[in-house]
Amino acid sequence: MHDVIVIGGGPAGSTASTILAQRGRSVLLLEREKFPRFQIGESMLPYSNDIFRRIGVYDKLVEGGFYPKYGGAFVTADGAASTVFRFNESLDAPYKRSFQVERSRFDQLLLDHSRENGVDVREETPVSRVDLADGSRVVVETAGGEKHEARFVIDGSGHGALLAHATGRRTAVNALKKIAFFSHYKNVEPEPGIDKYNIVIVVLRNAWFWMIPLSDEKMSVGLVIERDHATTCGLTPEEMLERTIASTPYVARRMVKAERTAKVYTRKDFSYRVSQLVGENFALVGDAAGFLDPIFSTGVMIAMTSASRVADAVVDKLERGSMRALRMYETKTQTAIDRYLRFIRNFYRREFLEMLLHPEPARPIYMAIVRVLGGNVFSSRRDRIMLGLFFTLVRLQKRFHFAPPIKWESLPAPASV
Repeated sequence: MHDVIVIGGGPAGSTASTILAQRGRSVLLLEREKFPRFQIGESMLPYSNDIFRRIGVYDKLVEGGFYPKYGGAFVTADGAASTVFRFNESLDAPYKRSFQVERSRFDQLLLDHSRENGVDVREETPVSRVDLADGSRVVVETAGGEKHEARFVIDGSGHGALLAHATGRRTAVNALKKIAFFSHYKNVEPEPGIDKYNIVIVVLRNAWFWMIPLSDEKMSVGLVIERDHATTCGLTPEEMLERTIASTPYVARRMVKAERTAKVYTRKDFSYRVSQLVGENFALVGDAAGFLDPIFSTGVMIAMTSASRVADAVVDKLERGSMRALRMYETKTQTAIDRYLRFIRNFYRREFLEMLLHPEPARPIYMAIVRVLGGNVFSSRRDRIMLGLFFTLVRLQKRFHFAPPIKWESLPAPASV
């Protein structure tokens, strides 16, 4: 019998496994795919550096040549309005930079690091069934018919959300019915100076692009649109992505010489919540515990932070039998998702975007937003007050025009036949 079985070898599963192994626990990790494999979620947040350092991979990321990230920019599709949030100028020393990562390499590094720390990693081993009936043990059955027992199981199966689907605790976030089309490109024109390292979010009418530089040669480009538009527009994913690039002035300018180097991938129905994250013998982490929207690049940060917390809570449960730390983990994770959900829902409002792109934002409000966008969701009381003031201004923007209005109707919409 193992102490813990972890389902899924992505950032959440590998982080939880590594910490558990470092704390002396026997861990079996079951991953359905063979790494390396393509994945999105390529822009890290600076407050993830705490987790990178804790598990011992920060120096590996630096030495591995992963692209630095010093901030993020939001720009309208016509290029008329923009704001850059600069981590290197606004955050404390440990958080002045983060990383842009090609996930195939990043996830491989994390999984190999788990192996180095003593985790029994088994790839190409999909899980077909988990028996949680006995609160003191778990039986996990693989698609190959093998059965493994453990005292506890952690579900890090990503969007597959194995346990949430099995228990019926997963529900869609109906306000965020989106679909994403994305690929990798070469020969994309960089932004000047240090801004070439930044992620850029390009705002269209009822849609948005991400542009994430992964190296001097490679750029991740993705388009997020309403799911209803995707099903009625009459275009293939390739046509939707390429035509919308061509009709978006800012993106078209930067991609005039670009060549696509991978197929166009699609991710749909990616916004969901899970009502119960822990039990006597199980816990859900990362995307298996819920996912909202890729707009603020929070997926990997929440995954690794939640995995770190749950690993400590599981050790406490195994040693003392107490559920207190697991319940606290559940509360903190749901709170983090709630706080980002407020930002995400507002992002699709014109008034929010006008305030976010304000050419002269109030410094205290700007700093509070930078810290949240950097991954500090559990910010200080002062920051929470500033964010509350910001959302009050958003509500009043339509009437009083604190920020210059965006010429909404002149922005391009996603392509259609």
